Amino acid sequence: MPNHVAGILLAAGVSKRLGQPKQLLDWKGKPFVRQVAETALASLLDSVIVVTGAAAAEVGAALDGLPVPLVYNPRFAEGQSTSVQAGLAALPPETNAALFLVSDQPQLPVALIDTLRAQHAASGAPIVATLVDGQRSNPVLFDRVTFPHFAELQGDVGGRALFSRFPVTWVPWLDVSLSIDVDTLEDYERLKRAAG
Repeated sequence: MPNHVAGILLAAGVSKRLGQPKQLLDWKGKPFVRQVAETALASLLDSVIVVTGAAAAEVGAALDGLPVPLVYNPRFAEGQSTSVQAGLAALPPETNAALFLVSDQPQLPVALIDTLRAQHAASGAPIVATLVDGQRSNPVLFDRVTFPHFAELQGDVGGRALFSRFPVTWVPWLDVSLSIDVDTLEDYERLKRAAG
């Protein structure tokens, strides 16, 4: 059976602390969400979908012209678990693994996505996760064996809740900018500095 790996770009968040949708922040002339989507499309992923919620119309406009189906999550205000579940529910049935991407990593390299996919293909590991400077980072790939367990997640919790239930294969990556979460304008400026 071919190994179909889908990308799920989570772009539904409210960005409360930032005060504006982080998905739409500028990255070298493009919105964050478009840059991440273009990176995912340039990788070896077999398909890419985008989960929208807050600012859905604006996020959709930012992705105009890209071959990425948009999945609207009406429960986005309840937290990340609902977006993860909405993304998984929209995957093609032949999907063997899902790689979760976040919209505040515009500096994400294609090579990291392809390395995570290759590690999964070689090992069949249930979870293949990025490790930056000894810390867990995004993106993270989940084998379909984990999918049923996402239904149990509630609130603002993502796939990291499954790390204690399945063995994790770590992929070390030497780019400290990947560990920056853009939750405030200070974070945004730090990311721009760190990524050059």
